[in-house]
Amino acid sequence: MDILIHQSPGELVYLYISARRLQNLGHSNIQDFRCRVYSKQDFIGETEVSRSTLDPDFKQPIPIMYRFNKRQKLVFQIIDADQELSSQLVSQNASASIVGICKQPLSKLMGARNSLSQLNLMKGDLVVGTIIIHVTRKGPQITNQKDQTNKVTEIKWRWGGIKLLDLDFFTKSDPFAKFYRIKDQQTEIIHKTEVIKNNLNPNWMCWETTENEIFKYSKNLYVEVMDYDKLGSEEIGHVTINYDDIKIHKKTEFPLLTPKGKNAGTLKLLELVIVEPKEEHVEIIQEEPKEPTFLDYLMGGWQMSLSIGIDFTFSNQPITKPDSLHKIDPHKLNYYQQAIKVIGGGIIAFDYDKQVPVYGFGGTPKLPTYTKSTMDDCFPLNGNKDKPQCNDVAGILQAYVEAVPNIVFSGPTFISNVLNKALQFGKENAQNNTYTVAMILTDGQIEDQDDAIKVLLECQTLPMSIIIIGVGDENFKYMKQFDDPMFLKKHSKTDMNIRDIIQFVSFQDYKNDIEQMSSAVLDQLPKQFMDYMHINHIQPIKMQSVHLSKAFK
Repeated sequence: MDILIHQSPGELVYLYISARRLQNLGHSNIQDFRCRVYSKQDFIGETEVSRSTLDPDFKQPIPIMYRFNKRQKLVFQIIDADQELSSQLVSQNASASIVGICKQPLSKLMGARNSLSQLNLMKGDLVVGTIIIHVTRKGPQITNQKDQTNKVTEIKWRWGGIKLLDLDFFTKSDPFAKFYRIKDQQTEIIHKTEVIKNNLNPNWMCWETTENEIFKYSKNLYVEVMDYDKLGSEEIGHVTINYDDIKIHKKTEFPLLTPKGKNAGTLKLLELVIVEPKEEHVEIIQEEPKEPTFLDYLMGGWQMSLSIGIDFTFSNQPITKPDSLHKIDPHKLNYYQQAIKVIGGGIIAFDYDKQVPVYGFGGTPKLPTYTKSTMDDCFPLNGNKDKPQCNDVAGILQAYVEAVPNIVFSGPTFISNVLNKALQFGKENAQNNTYTVAMILTDGQIEDQDDAIKVLLECQTLPMSIIIIGVGDENFKYMKQFDDPMFLKKHSKTDMNIRDIIQFVSFQDYKNDIEQMSSAVLDQLPKQFMDYMHINHIQPIKMQSVHLSKAFK
């Protein structure tokens, strides 16, 4: 059995899904369920239908390309398959058949312990069950699943379109596909897909047939792609496909032609499963990585731990002034808050306990539980010297909002003590298969360069990275030197190997676009992580095997 999956930049992972305690919605018989997955408005994939159980364990996983530097927000829908009609439009808003919804970023699913998560399914404000999601690197492995007396060759496939011709004036086409077998000079329809509205790159649902059913009279398959319209659908394009091109030659893309013979886009075979009568296993057609990858480490048990240092020097301007960089607006996050939420959140996703030590520097703290009369270049933002950790992004942002009015902005800008705190955490984390990322948020040039360089050189031997983020309109010319490993090399008194572990970025370089800046920052972390592993000859921990039917019992 073969599975052909379109490859794109990133690393391929599989989502295995189960649900528990689903509601029967008053039916006399227990419904049949399936799960659909979306990313924003894009349809990612769906499971098979699980029949007559309120605790389904779906066997068909959802393949998805994971990108560490992108925020991939997923929506999981448990669907009542009994209410769905074959002609129903695929839409996230087809609420009649939706039993429950769960929203979760892919990074949080992967960063959970054993990459295994149990989350509530919601219908409005009501909890209507739970969903269990397990992310793995391996696709399905099926053994001895078919009755060997069955001589039928089954075909399970999923088709899509690429850059289809747009026949609509004000919106995009609403494409669906019709599949025909060919007998003599006649065609007989075998299957019609659902309509996907307003989309020139549709991914239609998987459907099943047999070789005998569809290629009974000829090895050719005729396909029409249509633009749906209530008053009469119009042909976008058509193509005749020889089955040998699919099964033997592994061809997956087929050009479509309009009725007038012009280019109408491409019909794409997105996924193919062929079950031969005597076949006993599943073969995944995908290139196996020759070397361990970043995900092998993270999904095998390595974690990423974040520490944060925040600049409270006078150049930030008091919060009473409209141009204050620390201005608190309940309707809009300032740059410090944006960096914590977006960049910090991407790292915290791979920390099991989500505990983040957060320090302020360059200000005079007047916190309820921590007060100084002079400038402090390293104080706990939550006011707890013995436990400076905040819980997850929400806890950090809450501590920040509560602390800002109780800090007198001062100076100078010293970061060496905050870096040294991160260094100590890095030493502790190194004993627990945890890679430490120190994030320093500052609005100006630092004034303890020599001391900071000494700490940064010490960080070289540890599983650590340092991200320095410039906030505001300051000229960060000196700070940018830290981004060059040769700068630290010049200050090293030994012939030590200098890793590229420091990044400096500023909001102004990305025109204050936090999403672009976050993508650029997080894009570098996997390489820095892997450099440490290669230099120290550290192999990934083997991921624990988990069966969803036995999870969270």
